[in-house]
Amino acid sequence: MTDTPTDTSFFTSPAQRHDAVTQAIHWATLFAVVIAVVAGWAMEEMPKGDAKTQVVNLHASFGVLVLALTAFRLLWRTAAPAVEPLQRPFWLYLAAKTMQVALYGLLAAIPISGVLMMAAKGRSFEVFGLFSMAPLIAPDRALGHSLADVHEVLANVMIGLVGLHTMAALLHQWALRDGALARMLPFGRTGRA
Repeated sequence: MTDTPTDTSFFTSPAQRHDAVTQAIHWATLFAVVIAVVAGWAMEEMPKGDAKTQVVNLHASFGVLVLALTAFRLLWRTAAPAVEPLQRPFWLYLAAKTMQVALYGLLAAIPISGVLMMAAKGRSFEVFGLFSMAPLIAPDRALGHSLADVHEVLANVMIGLVGLHTMAALLHQWALRDGALARMLPFGRTGRA
């Protein structure tokens, strides 16, 4: 089924939108990233103590969740049904693929750099109170500070790319009207209305 200007159906065939698992992982990842970023900002302003330790654990827990969701999503992509490609110019296809690769890379690199930073600083952390993540590498303060810088820069790049990704989704929705945003939602038109 293809959407045409006369198509009035609210729902479309599965081939025109991502499957429910992919959609759920996408939105769960966004939620986890937002919580991790907000907790990261909050802990920067907090004095040392139990409250800060709890916020650090929250930040790290959601970072680990982001990494797990990203790994699962990449594995799921190999099994998930293919989605019909959007009709668009090659430069737009290339920009979308570049953004996708950059976001996946950052969704992995940021949590990994955070876990390694904590380890290099000789710190363990609790993951949602379920288990303690022991340092994976030997303590090295200089490396820990370098990894902290890398972690922060990557997080800032990620925030910028998420902003661009959001603007692109809105551009597709409101200007191009090609249904790209609806492909990641369980409802809405996926073609030109």
